[in-house]
Amino acid sequence: MDQLKLKNLIDSEIDNSIGFLMTDTIDDRRKALDYYLRKPYGNEIEGRSQIVTGEVAEVIDGALPQLVRVFTASEDIVRFEPKGPGDEEGAQQATEYANWVFYRDNDGFLVLHNWFKDALLQKTGIVKAYWDTKIEVTKEEYQNLTDDELVLLMSDGTREVVEQDTTEEVAGVGMDGMPVIMRSHSVKVSKKTTSGNVVVENVPPEEFLISKRAIDIKTAPFVAHRRLVTRSELTAMGFDAEIISSLPSHTDLEFSEERISRFDQSEQPDVQSMDITMEEVEVFECYIRADMDGDGIAELRKVVYAGHEILSDEEIDLVPFHSLCPIPIPHKFFGNSLADRAMDIQLIKSVITRQILDNLYLTNNARVGVVEGQVNLDDMLSVAPGGVIRMKNPNAIVPINVSPVANQAFPMLEYLDGVQSKRTGISDMQQGLNPDILQNVTAAAIAATQSASSGKIELIARIFAETGVKSLFQGILHLVTKYQDKPRMIRLRGKYVPIDPRTWSNQYDLSISVGLGTGNKQEQMAMLQMVMAKQEQIIQQYGAANPMVSIGQYRTTMGKFIEAAGFKDVSEFFKEITPEMDQQLSNPPPQQQQQDPAIEAMIAQSQAQMQMAQQKLMADIEANRQKALADIQLAREKAGAEIQLEREKAAAQLELKKAEFEVEAQLKAAKVGAGIASNLEIPG
Repeated sequence: MDQLKLKNLIDSEIDNSIGFLMTDTIDDRRKALDYYLRKPYGNEIEGRSQIVTGEVAEVIDGALPQLVRVFTASEDIVRFEPKGPGDEEGAQQATEYANWVFYRDNDGFLVLHNWFKDALLQKTGIVKAYWDTKIEVTKEEYQNLTDDELVLLMSDGTREVVEQDTTEEVAGVGMDGMPVIMRSHSVKVSKKTTSGNVVVENVPPEEFLISKRAIDIKTAPFVAHRRLVTRSELTAMGFDAEIISSLPSHTDLEFSEERISRFDQSEQPDVQSMDITMEEVEVFECYIRADMDGDGIAELRKVVYAGHEILSDEEIDLVPFHSLCPIPIPHKFFGNSLADRAMDIQLIKSVITRQILDNLYLTNNARVGVVEGQVNLDDMLSVAPGGVIRMKNPNAIVPINVSPVANQAFPMLEYLDGVQSKRTGISDMQQGLNPDILQNVTAAAIAATQSASSGKIELIARIFAETGVKSLFQGILHLVTKYQDKPRMIRLRGKYVPIDPRTWSNQYDLSISVGLGTGNKQEQMAMLQMVMAKQEQIIQQYGAANPMVSIGQYRTTMGKFIEAAGFKDVSEFFKEITPEMDQQLSNPPPQQQQQDPAIEAMIAQSQAQMQMAQQKLMADIEANRQKALADIQLAREKAGAEIQLEREKAAAQLELKKAEFEVEAQLKAAKVGAGIASNLEIPG
């Protein structure tokens, strides 16, 4: 798709979206705003009562505090919950950081207030969340820098030399006999600092455009932010100055019905500025699905469009708008507001109240009939107290009586109040404004009535949570994980911690649970107090290692109680308990476990008996060992004696044999010498 076709497509979508709004939506929203501000209906009669009752304002201003309290009662609006192992730490940091960005980087409370009020009053509330990159340029001057100091100054890459003055002088003679030149630099540099943060801002309903085919923002084929921007701001955004100067300054948005209703006549904008750079131009920040690369699949693109000129065109992955509707109608984007449910009642009550006041005025200042020529008309027209009316005939003045109608009208007003309460869930009983209503009524009936009335408000709160608020915090998480490129040091729970979203899982690995309270503050605190009492009883009776309640769960309950009491930072009262600490406290070493005194006495007695038995056993073993050693020694000595005896016996026999042999040898030798037995063998 070329640029010409894209322009035609955007023109068509803009015309269709504006035409879609102008059919019914714009008129309903203008009418609701007029009713809220109690502007005249246009049917007033001169000389008659012109009062305008404020049912629409009562409904909106009655529901708004309850809704805001639901989301701001606790420290965290949302909690990111891990889906898989390893996501726990990232989910905890994402929860703390997303809420910190909403409340600290942005005015979170005011955003919620205006967002909810737009939704309750004008069908839809729109919030825009985007990443804003800021470039700050400052000038710095440095004198008498050496070469090394100048290199070090310019090493971070954020500075650029604007002016430089370098002087050289001979500082001496070097070892080689050459002069040593010293340079001194005086420079003026410009330092460029780039920073970015998530910006959350409310969008006026008349500035938001959406395709008539859309059911929600996420799947809408076309969404646009229609706003007035000065030529100077457009040029500062980096757009071509020549194109910006040629854009027409005429705008229809400045004179839209809703904007005219919002501002009084004295607050209406004047003519355009005499300075051309401060003239306002109508700019459309469009988010459109179009096939630009010809692959047959429409991509989501952001197109900045003004005066039939495309100022920028880029492919993106997220629409930055998030919407709320208190009473959605299935299968369409625009539903109903609480103002829609109360406008006809306000009109009827205004008419009845006007009639009551007119009747009261006529009753107190009744009309009279006079006989012509019998009464002085000047005296008759004078209403001074004690004034005299001159008349010629006592019957010349005939009073015209007017029957009072207030007694018949008040029941009708009460009936309309009941209808309003059924439609919107906002009543005097729920807000505690009329103590007379509570007379002669049982506590159970009061509780049932309040519960039924608060049901509608709780439903609206749940719708807000599951649609716009959940979507907004998903968008905040997406923005910080995509654009924040360095850790950020912030103060959480009384200590400074570095936050680096690049280490987290992306938003598709995390689920979001918006915390909604049940019941009023007193009911919540009573329930939490009962839970704490049960937890304390279990811990005292069974110890910290019991299978039902851990110390970490008990601390969480106390934190909820503190939050319900209206305090934001629980860490001011109780220290944090990490999962590791909770695990350690739930599984203490055996010697640290507290036992029952009777059980401990029995264990000590058993241990003493076991020790005595062990000592006796060891003594018996030692005695048996000594006896065995003595027996072994005795056996060894006996065996040694027997061996020695055998040795001595063998030695004696050997000596005897040797003697016999020597005697026999001597005898044979003697015989040989004598020649007696020369032929005989000597046995040997």
